[in-house]
Amino acid sequence: MTVLEQALAEIVALLERLQIDYMVIGGIANAVWGEPRATVDVDVTVAVDEDAIPNTVDQISRRIRLAVADPVAFVQETRVLPLDTPNGVRIDVIFALLPFEMDAIRRARTITLAGRAVRVVTPEDLVLMKIISERSRDLADAEALTRRRIHDLDRDYLEPRIRDMAALLERPEILDRWHRWAERG
Repeated sequence: MTVLEQALAEIVALLERLQIDYMVIGGIANAVWGEPRATVDVDVTVAVDEDAIPNTVDQISRRIRLAVADPVAFVQETRVLPLDTPNGVRIDVIFALLPFEMDAIRRARTITLAGRAVRVVTPEDLVLMKIISERSRDLADAEALTRRRIHDLDRDYLEPRIRDMAALLERPEILDRWHRWAERG
C-alpha cells in the first residue's frame, strides 16, 4: 500500500468511525473517473453541521496531526481543515457548505480503493465541480473526464446543473465550454 493509499484509508476509517458522511474528491477521484495524474494529497468533502465543526475538528485532531495553529478559525474562514500524516501526506478535509455539495455527498458512489470501501464523488458531480473552476488543471481534468465518459455521464442530471451554475455565477462561458466538450466527446 502506498503512503497515499495509507492516508486515504486512515481518513476514511476515521470519518466512518465518527459517522461523518463524506466523499473523496480531487486527484484521487479524478484518477478513478478521468485520466490518472500524479497527486500527492487526499481531498475529502464532509457533511457536518456548522455547530458541530469545533467538535469534529477536535475529534479529527486526536488521530491526525493538524497543519494549522487555530484549526476551528481556519475552517470557519476557508472551509478546509489541512492535516499532515506522519508519512508526509497532506489531507484536506473540506467542510461542505452549498446544497450542491451536500447533494454530491449523498450521491457519492462506493468503490474499493486502498483495499477498502470508499465513497467517491460521482463523475457527473466531479465534472460540475471542476468545470466551474478557473484553474487550468481543473479544467483539463474536467475536459478529459468528459471525453472519456461522455456516453456514461448522466447528461439529464449534469446539463441543467451546469446551466444553473453558469447563470448563478454569471459566467456563460461555463455552459459554452460544456457544449464544446460534449460535442467532441
